Amino acid sequence: MARELSMNGNTKLKTIKQEFNDRFPYIRLSIYAQTEREKDSKAPLNGDKTIAEVRTVKSSEPAIIRGGQKVRNLEKMIDEVFGLYCQVAYTDKDDKRSYTYGAHDEMSLRELNELGEQQGWKKGIWE
Repeated sequence: MARELSMNGNTKLKTIKQEFNDRFPYIRLSIYAQTEREKDSKAPLNGDKTIAEVRTVKSSEPAIIRGGQKVRNLEKMIDEVFGLYCQVAYTDKDDKRSYTYGAHDEMSLRELNELGEQQGWKKGIWE
C-alpha cells in the first residue's frame, strides 16, 4: 500500500469503507456503535453518517490506516480514537461472511488481503 488512509470526524462511513476496500480488495471494514459489540447480530451504522455524527469519543487526532498495520491494532485504534466498534471482515469463496479472529488478527492488513487473494475470497465487497 503506497498511501495511507486517514479518517477524521468529517469522513463519511461509506467513504472510509469503500476507500479501505479499494486498497485492500479482499477484506472489508465493518464499523458499528459500541452497543453492538456483544450482540450476535450486529446492525451497521448508517453509511451516510460522518464519524463525528456517530462517535462516542471526540478526538482531534485522525486515525491513520497503513498496510503494515496489524488487524487487531486497527480495530483497537478505531475504538480508542472514535469510540466505535470496528471489525475487519471478509467473504470467502462460498459467500460466507466472517470477521477476523485469532491468527488473522495478528496479520498485517496487507498480509491478510494477500491471504484472501490466495484463498479466493470475494473481491470488492465493502458494504
